[in-house]
Amino acid sequence: MKKTIGLVMLIFMVVAMVPLALSQGSWETVKDPVKVFEEGYIQVVGASEEGQSRYRAVRAAEVVAQRKLLEILQGINLYGVTTVKDGMLHSDAVATTVEGFLRGAVQCGDTYYPDKGYAEVCMRLNIRGKGGLYDIILPIMKDKNIWPEKKPAYQPALIPKAVEPKGVEPKAPEAKVAPPPEQKPEEKAPAPPPEVARPSELTKVYDGLILDVREYQFRPALVNRIITDKEEIVFDPSKVVSTVLVERGCGGFTTDTNKAKALLQSWGCQNPMELKVKSVVKLTDAQVGTDDAAAIYVHDQKSNMLAQAKVVFLLK
Repeated sequence: MKKTIGLVMLIFMVVAMVPLALSQGSWETVKDPVKVFEEGYIQVVGASEEGQSRYRAVRAAEVVAQRKLLEILQGINLYGVTTVKDGMLHSDAVATTVEGFLRGAVQCGDTYYPDKGYAEVCMRLNIRGKGGLYDIILPIMKDKNIWPEKKPAYQPALIPKAVEPKGVEPKAPEAKVAPPPEQKPEEKAPAPPPEVARPSELTKVYDGLILDVREYQFRPALVNRIITDKEEIVFDPSKVVSTVLVERGCGGFTTDTNKAKALLQSWGCQNPMELKVKSVVKLTDAQVGTDDAAAIYVHDQKSNMLAQAKVVFLLK
């Protein structure tokens, strides 16, 4: 009986120690811009000095974590080479918004080490979702002093009958049917040949977009745009429904093609268009050629993919 009680107590102690073991040193720091936008949050761990009570140590660790969060947040690109820090310096609205946003940081765990009297605290700032950065900053996104200079919206001058992005095999041309031979009066005319669909009818409807920017230096930002050679705007946050913008921002970011397809599929996309960009402008604008811009425009008219931010940037 005593052995049984002893065994039960040992199991209980091991189980009780598992959460503590998992919490200590198990928090991942998420601060690289690519990782931040891929995961949708910033996450840091702050540590206090030794020789303090639990309460003081945890509070001190929180202050350190908040300082780290501010430093990382200020380094995020608003658009182009303009960072959040630049925006805070040039706009009181951005400064006030960011300060308020930092107060909304959530604690994702804490650990106190009584033997040395110090604590570690994990804190997180969400970029997307309710209460995230896109949600908080949405009301000032139309401020001309903050966001990129206005460019004309892209409108194709001529839309071909069948629009396919580069790299996609063209559809079969319309079959030509020879005129039937002359028939004698008593003979019956042969049955007409089956109808052949025109190229435009054969074209698939693409309902999502994967933009390959791996050959260029490209940075995820609060404002990532797709532009043409003439800097006409094919896609930017103004084209995205507000509720979708809060949840997805300017789309997704990943370094793996399969993950890009899986992410789009989770958003309801069944047939994504895959394009390689022509260039990258000011680090955050993906530039596409005329034909690809026309393809995006035409398929967006059919699928409304841009308003739903069904766009994924494939990063190196």
